[in-house]
Amino acid sequence: KYNQTTQPGPHWYPRGIQSVETVDIENIRGISIGFRASGTGRQGQGNSSVGRESLMLTEDENIVDVKLAVQYKVSSASDYIFNDKDPEVSLRQAIESAIRETVGKSKMDFILKEGRADVTAQTREKVQAIMDLYKTGLQVTTVNLQDAQPPEQVQDAFADAVKAQGDQARVINEAEAYSNDIIPRARGKAARQLSEANAYKEQ
Repeated sequence: KYNQTTQPGPHWYPRGIQSVETVDIENIRGISIGFRASGTGRQGQGNSSVGRESLMLTEDENIVDVKLAVQYKVSSASDYIFNDKDPEVSLRQAIESAIRETVGKSKMDFILKEGRADVTAQTREKVQAIMDLYKTGLQVTTVNLQDAQPPEQVQDAFADAVKAQGDQARVINEAEAYSNDIIPRARGKAARQLSEANAYKEQ
């Protein structure tokens, strides 16, 4: 059973009766969801997608390809050793559960555009709550949304849709600029004609 947590330095313990477990609580560790680092690509670095983890269903019934990088550290050595058989496996499962819940309650456009920071914040909060509930001794430090895209099979169509939305916004802006230019000039011209007509009438 757990006896005590000691500080660095020499400590005596009766061998055969007690044993010492050393846990690194200083280093930040990492875990990836939806991809794995590989040795391909430029400068020997690249990422290979893991579809089973990365493909998720949104609230509006679209599929998004999400890749997360999570950093964590050990906050309690005793909890890390004694309360969970494999804390890293529990952490991975908790991250998958939390990100799928967050994505499942969000619309696709929100995830791909303005909601990326909210997605990571909600995911981190949910994961930490699960880790605290299980008393794993792990603390999540950061959750980074590495990528969020439509599935590869429909990315071309999605890019066309995004381009069409951009064209729509551009045309609307051009129309509003034309309106803002011509309407004041027309009103000024009308006012001038009325003024000249009134002057002619008085004359």
